[in-house]
Amino acid sequence: MPAVDPKEVTRHSWQDYLVRFGFGAGISLVAGLIGLKFGPVVGGIFLGFPAILPASLTLIQKKEGRGQASIDSEGAVLGAIAMVAFATALWIWVAHLGVVVTLLVALVAWVVLAVALYALVVATLHRETSPLG
Repeated sequence: MPAVDPKEVTRHSWQDYLVRFGFGAGISLVAGLIGLKFGPVVGGIFLGFPAILPASLTLIQKKEGRGQASIDSEGAVLGAIAMVAFATALWIWVAHLGVVVTLLVALVAWVVLAVALYALVVATLHRETSPLG
């Protein structure tokens, strides 16, 4: 099961964080340039790209192996799919419910879909390693 361990921050070198920052800044810069060239709607789509994911997966693969990087990439895909539900809820309801209520509804939609997708993937693809039993 996923867990939070604040000590993990000290396990990585400052170079690792610099690589992540560099990837994130570079991807954000490219998205901004695309937005300047093609407009904010197109640029905004590219800003939705998880900017530090490529750097993080590279570092994870280097330190913990391809299998762990693969698992982390699955989680990123599931979270991104759930983020579509978040964005859709905002788009549909913000004008009717207001910002605060819509953000709460969208957050619930994201959590429910992310957990459901996680359970589905574990149940279908990772039965033998399932933390769900």
